[in-house]
Amino acid sequence: MKIQVHHVFPPKPTLFYSLIQLTSITPHFGWAHRISNFNASIFSHPPDPSLGYGDKTIGSDLYKVLKKFLNNKTFSTCGAIVVILVKRYPNESNVSDIIYQLRSNHILVYITVDSIPSGGSNSATLFEMSSKTNGYCVFASDYDLIFAFQSMGAILYTPYQFVAQNFVVTGSGRIELPVFKTPIHEGWVQWTRVVITVQDHTLDNSFVSVNYTISSTDGVVAYKFPSDHDDQRHGTGQADLVASNGTLHYKWTIDYQYSTNTPQIIECRMYSYSYHDFLPLPDF
Repeated sequence: MKIQVHHVFPPKPTLFYSLIQLTSITPHFGWAHRISNFNASIFSHPPDPSLGYGDKTIGSDLYKVLKKFLNNKTFSTCGAIVVILVKRYPNESNVSDIIYQLRSNHILVYITVDSIPSGGSNSATLFEMSSKTNGYCVFASDYDLIFAFQSMGAILYTPYQFVAQNFVVTGSGRIELPVFKTPIHEGWVQWTRVVITVQDHTLDNSFVSVNYTISSTDGVVAYKFPSDHDDQRHGTGQADLVASNGTLHYKWTIDYQYSTNTPQIIECRMYSYSYHDFLPLPDF
């Protein structure tokens, strides 16, 4: 498992990170001021394939590691971005104390979860922790897992979140987000990042489709999914870049269809390279 942390305070963001394999005794902590140095350190500390639990009933130590991170005395965790790849699920069913601590420090948690776990029993708390901190959670397997995690890590290049909405839906219908502006300077055009997730668990047969359009209020389509040029959905999540104009106002319209009336959660997120302050957190 890898935990990557990015502090996003202007004028010059500082990258902090920890790279942790949960079967390791001593986590590796460090920091860097450039993405290149950050990547070099991550790739120089790969997981040790010889280590393992050897028992599928044992849950991940993820939450113990997060507590160590939250309670460390080496650096401040306020405003951090935490990116986690999970193969072994935790067993805990209540992690409210950790979620409260994450929220109080404005820490956004992003989790890519393997739909085929190596052990553990509870993936619901992973989604809850990410969603309640304005992060997001994607369930995927095989190559979709790789692409979903790579896309999640790319948030480090556009770290400032300016849209974060969660919707509970059933059956089929339409969602229209409130009109918004990007934090991009007036007259400038920059890439922003859009993310949507379609279920709060491993993708199942109840999911039929989610299509959406982001367009300016004067009718110009900035992004449409699906289309010939989009980045496809990987597991329960889809992410891509959107060319956005700092002068314009935008609306995001989502059409969804599920084959049952079981409640489903759709997470909507957008990010920019231009600074934006913390968004309000969902009720908890």
